[in-house]
Amino acid sequence: MEPFTVCPVYATEHFKIRKLRREDSEELFSCYSDPEAARFFNGDCCGDDFYYTDQKKFMQCVEYWLKRYEEHDFVRWSIQDKERQMLIGTVEVCPSLKYAVDGRMMGILRIDLKSEYEKWEVLRELVDILIEHIYEDFQVASIIMKIQKDAGERQKLIREYQFVDAKEECNISLEDYYIRYR
Repeated sequence: MEPFTVCPVYATEHFKIRKLRREDSEELFSCYSDPEAARFFNGDCCGDDFYYTDQKKFMQCVEYWLKRYEEHDFVRWSIQDKERQMLIGTVEVCPSLKYAVDGRMMGILRIDLKSEYEKWEVLRELVDILIEHIYEDFQVASIIMKIQKDAGERQKLIREYQFVDAKEECNISLEDYYIRYR
C-alpha cells in the first residue's frame, strides 16, 4: 500500500490510528498545550518544539502537517482512545534518506501523547501495531526514534524492541536517537 495514495488506518484493542484531519486540531490542542507532554515531543530539525499555548498557532501547525502529507513528505495520524472516544495525540512517520549511511530508506517515527497516556502499556500497544506495518507500508529498512534519557516509559522501548544507539548505525549527530531494523 502506498501511504500517500491511501493512508492506512491501524487499530489495536484500545486505539485507532487514522490520518489527521483539520477538525482534529481543537481536540488535539489539549495534547500540544500540555507542558508535561511537550517534554517528549521531537522537534529536532523542524524549527518548532510543538508546544502551543495559542490554539490558532496550533491550527497553523496542523495545516502544515496536512500540506506535508499532500506533498508526500510525511504522514501524521491522530490517535483515538476507542473507549473514551477522544484524541490523545499523534503519530508521524517520515520516510527519509537523511541519516542513512547505507542508502536504505529509514522511517523517522514520532509519537506525541497527552501526558496521562505516557505509560508503558500505551506505548507498547502503539509501537506493536506501528512496527507491524511501517516497514512494509513505507518501504523502509529501519525505524529511527528519539527517546530522551528522562523518558522513563519510552526507555523501555529500547530493550523491548531491540532499538540500538543510532549514532553507531547512521549519520546522525543529534542526541537520544535509537534505530531498529526490520
